[in-house]
Amino acid sequence: RYQYYLQVKKDVLDGRLRSSLEQGIRLAGLAVQADFGDYNQFESHDFLREYVLFPMDWTQDEAVLEELTQKVAQEHRNHSGITAAEAELMYINEVERLDGFGQESFPVKDNHGNDIHLGIFFMGIFIKNRIGRTTVIYRWNDIGNIAHNKSSIVLELINKEENVLFHTDDLENAKYISRLFAARHKFYKQNKICTE
Repeated sequence: RYQYYLQVKKDVLDGRLRSSLEQGIRLAGLAVQADFGDYNQFESHDFLREYVLFPMDWTQDEAVLEELTQKVAQEHRNHSGITAAEAELMYINEVERLDGFGQESFPVKDNHGNDIHLGIFFMGIFIKNRIGRTTVIYRWNDIGNIAHNKSSIVLELINKEENVLFHTDDLENAKYISRLFAARHKFYKQNKICTE
């Protein structure tokens, strides 16, 4: 639990998992409770200014950071009496609700040279285009095989005559992505009854 908590906390702070302002404050309050204990054991909460509470790409404006830090201190007060283990589990549960949790995506190009994100999640493979366009999902049941040819990734679809092709920057990237996707596809096929 503790190692998983540290990993998801790192993902949030590094910006790999996006959160709203409210979610970020709630997560920071839980992290402070998990890492430092109860609110009332501190005379001053000035130490929070030195502690990394928010994702790196959030605002660096001192006045805004001070206001957010005060909100985190209030959130920390609300969690008084919760053990570190409980706070870590609450943090993990909160992170699991974030958009993009459990997904991994890679920047690629489609056959027309457009920049897209090719990603993987428990139900299959998804393609995210620019903002505003709908996400295309290929479920594991629809995929026959996943391979790479030089710097391209090929999805062979069941019941369709054409393959879907994606282009990466280099051979190693294509190899890594296709192996990851193929391993997940194999896992799905072996555990199909459980996932349904």
